[in-house]
Amino acid sequence: MNRLSLLLLFAATFTSGASAQYWLKIDSVFSPFGVTVQSFSSPEFCDIDADGDLDLFVGTLGDDRVAFFRNKGTALSPLFRRDTNLLASIYANGYQYTNADYPALADLDNDNDYDLVIGGFSKLLLYWNTGDSVTPVWTKDTVVMASVNPSIGTDAKPAFADLDGDGDADLVVGLGESFYGDVTPGITLAYRNNGTPSAPSFVLDNTLVTGIPDVGLNAYPCFKDMDNDGDPDMMMGRDLQTMLYYRNTGTPQVPAWSPVSSLVSPLETARYWKQPAMADLDGDGDNDLFYGTDDGSIFYYQNTGTPSAPQLARNTNYFQMIRITGGASTASLGDIDKDGDLDIISGEQLGAFQFFRNDGTASQPNFVKSSSTFTSLDPGSYSVPKFVDIDKDGDLDIASGALDGKVYLYLNNNNAFSANTTVFANVDVGWTSAPGFADLNNDGFPDMLVGAEDDDSTSFFKNNGNATFSKDNSFIAGLSFSRNSNPCFTDLDGDGDFDLVIGDAWGEITFYENVGTPASPSWQENPAVFNGVEVPQSSAPDFADLDGDGQKDMVIGEYSGNFSFFKNMLMTSVQDGPVRSPSGFALEQNFPNPFNPSTTVRFVLPAAGFVSVTVYDILGKEVAVLVNTMMRAGNHSVRWDASGLPSGVYFCRLAAGALSTTRKMVLMK
Repeated sequence: MNRLSLLLLFAATFTSGASAQYWLKIDSVFSPFGVTVQSFSSPEFCDIDADGDLDLFVGTLGDDRVAFFRNKGTALSPLFRRDTNLLASIYANGYQYTNADYPALADLDNDNDYDLVIGGFSKLLLYWNTGDSVTPVWTKDTVVMASVNPSIGTDAKPAFADLDGDGDADLVVGLGESFYGDVTPGITLAYRNNGTPSAPSFVLDNTLVTGIPDVGLNAYPCFKDMDNDGDPDMMMGRDLQTMLYYRNTGTPQVPAWSPVSSLVSPLETARYWKQPAMADLDGDGDNDLFYGTDDGSIFYYQNTGTPSAPQLARNTNYFQMIRITGGASTASLGDIDKDGDLDIISGEQLGAFQFFRNDGTASQPNFVKSSSTFTSLDPGSYSVPKFVDIDKDGDLDIASGALDGKVYLYLNNNNAFSANTTVFANVDVGWTSAPGFADLNNDGFPDMLVGAEDDDSTSFFKNNGNATFSKDNSFIAGLSFSRNSNPCFTDLDGDGDFDLVIGDAWGEITFYENVGTPASPSWQENPAVFNGVEVPQSSAPDFADLDGDGQKDMVIGEYSGNFSFFKNMLMTSVQDGPVRSPSGFALEQNFPNPFNPSTTVRFVLPAAGFVSVTVYDILGKEVAVLVNTMMRAGNHSVRWDASGLPSGVYFCRLAAGALSTTRKMVLMK
C-alpha cells in the first residue's frame, strides 16, 4: 500500500459534505503532521477526548471558526487530523456573535471536563461542556463573562490559571488593538475568581499581575509551571519579534513575576507576532513551547532541559507545512527536473516564484521547498506562474500572470530561464491576470485563457503557431467568469478533450465540461462535480495524477498561502450532466475580507422569493440594506461600499422566507 493510500485511511473519517462522493481532502500531503493553518494562528492544547494524548485547537484571524485537530497518534508520538464535527454546533447558525481568534480551555465548573472560552471581536464567549470528558457538548453561557467583557476591547486573549491557590481558575486577559480604541493595547488584566471551583465569578484584581508591563501593541499570556515549583509561570507573546517569560517567584497564593530572558533567547526573531501555548507534547514530563505566527506557521521549541530547569530548542520535525509564507499561493504541476515525478511552482503575494521539488516518486509525492531554480524570476505582485512548453522544444517554460494584468514569459533553455517580452506583448486584462493553457483547436500549439480581476475582462488568446497570440473569445462563448478567475484546463472526464476548471476570489471551483471535440470545444457547466469543494479565499487549482491510480487529483493554492490536496474519487468519467438548480441556501464569505472600503457579498437561493440582505454593526444596529426585493433562484452577488462607516466588525444577514444565515465581515481602514 502506497503512502497516499495509508493517508487516505486516516483522512476518510474526517471527510464530510457533498464533495465527499468525488473528492477526498487529505491534509497530510502538504502537512505531514496533519495540522493546517490560516493567518495569525493561536494554538491551544488539551486532551479533549480523555484518551491520554493532547489534541489541538487553533484560533485564527484568517477564517471564521476555530480549527480542531484530534490527536490520532499517541502521547509520545502525536499525529493530528482535522475534525470539523467537534465545534460544529458553535458555528451551526452562522458566524454572527461567534469568535475564532483565541481559544482557551479549562474546567471552569469542576465537572472533570474542559469548558471552552474563545476571545475575539465578540469579546470573551464561554461555552460550557455539558457533555463529558470524552464527548463534549457545547452550551453557550451569557452570564459569567458579562462582568469582564466591557473592559477588554475586541482583541482580547484569555488565559486561565489558579494564581491564588484557592483551587479554582483565575482569568488573565491580554489586550490587543481594539477596533474602537477603547482599551490600552499591550497591557494585561487579571480577574480573580471569587466564586467557587464549580461556579466561577470573575472580579478585576490586577494585584495578580503586578510587575507585568505594557508589552507592546498586543499582549498574549499563557501559564504553565515551567520550573516545577508548584506555581504557574507566565509566557507572554506580543506584537514584536521577541517573546517574554516571567517566572513566578512568589508563592502559590501570592504570585510575583520575575523576567527571565535566557529561556526565550533561542527563539527566532523573524516573525513579528507570536501567540504562545505550553504543553508536554513529547510526553517526557516537562512543558514544551509552541507559538502561532502572523503568517499562520506554528513553531515548536522542545524542552530539552528538565522539569525544574527548562531549556528550549527548536524542533522542526513537528508542524511541518508545505506552504507559501508570503501568502497567495498558486499551483502548477510539472516535471521541471525531468526525474519522472511532478514538482510544483507557485506564485506569491510579493511576486517571486516559489518552487517545491518532489523528492518522492510519481505515485508517492514528497514535496520539499527549494530556494533554487527560479529565484531571479519576478513578474511583480500576486504572481501566477504556470508550466507550459510555449516554444515546443520539449522542456517546460513558465508563463505568469501578475497584479498588473499582463502575462510574463520565461523561456527554458537547459533550466536557464530568460525573459521574453514579445510573445505576450499584446496581452493585458487590466488587473490580476492568471493564465491557463491548452490546445483547444487541436493544432499542436497551446492556446491561453487569461483570468482577470474583473469577470468581464477574462480573455482567450489563440496561439497562431508563429510565436504570436491573438484575442479570440469565440473559444469561450457561453462561459461565465467570476472575480479573480484562475483557469485550468484538464481532461477530467477522460473523453480526449480539455475541460475547464476555474478558481475564483471566493475560493470556489467551477467546472465546465467540454461536450464538443478536441478541435471545437463546447462548454456545459456541471456544478455537481465540485459541489462543496472550496478553500477560504482565492482558489488556484491544477490537476495531475499524484498517487498513480490513473485519475487526476487536484491541488489548490489559496490566499492564505496553503495548498490543499484532493484525491480524485470519480473512478469513472463524469456522467452526472449539468445541474442547473442550486443545491441549497448559502451566504458566502464576502471578498475581500478584511476590506476597505468596499466588498462583494455572494449568496445562493434555492427558490425564487422575497430576499433581504442586511448589514449590522457589532451592537446589532442596522447600518445598510443591500437587498430587499423579490429574486430568482440561483447565484447572486451584491457590492457594499462602507466608505462612511468606521473600522470594525460588521455582520451580513441573508434572509429568504424561513431561512436565514449570517457572516462576519471586517472593515479595516
